[in-house]
Amino acid sequence: MDCNEIEKWANAYPEAVAALVARFEQLDDSLTAEDIARAYVAQAYVGEGYSDLDFSDMVISSMIKTGDMENALRLSWDTACRCPFNLNALDNLLRMVPQEHDIWRLAAWRFSRLLKAIASTGDGTAASTAFCVICVRDEYMLMRSMLEIENIHEQHLVVDGMRSYDCFKIEPTDLYPHDTIYFEITPFNINAL
Repeated sequence: MDCNEIEKWANAYPEAVAALVARFEQLDDSLTAEDIARAYVAQAYVGEGYSDLDFSDMVISSMIKTGDMENALRLSWDTACRCPFNLNALDNLLRMVPQEHDIWRLAAWRFSRLLKAIASTGDGTAASTAFCVICVRDEYMLMRSMLEIENIHEQHLVVDGMRSYDCFKIEPTDLYPHDTIYFEITPFNINAL
């Protein structure tokens, strides 16, 4: 996935980005993993961009820790509606809502397709084939939820021109049999440039 190309496309055609996002929000089964990944990455470049420091994630975590599940559920739903690509909010909904509920099915559809879309952006074995993410929490969500990576030994930043990568030294798993994993983080470093 070429994040620089997506940035140009998002800036030139914000209405096309909005249309893809709307289709994702409406659970359009005709969306490909590439379509979803394009909409996901484009979110870093349109409007006010996408913040990795979403205050609601911290508040929800605090509510869950103190047992305030009703408000945690409400805020998770509000966050998922406001930010349809927020994997944490979707993950919280999957943990708190009964599976027979429509909200659970909506969250499951978005969560699984978004993880597959992120996974489709690369293979993570090198900077040139890095998985592309728009926030740090999505790196950990992909490692934990899709690749079953539990043991992270170290992390460092790799900068190559205008592109940035997080490189993790990890314990290999059956689903990811390598000891290093790369994530391109260029989209969420745009505010630092």
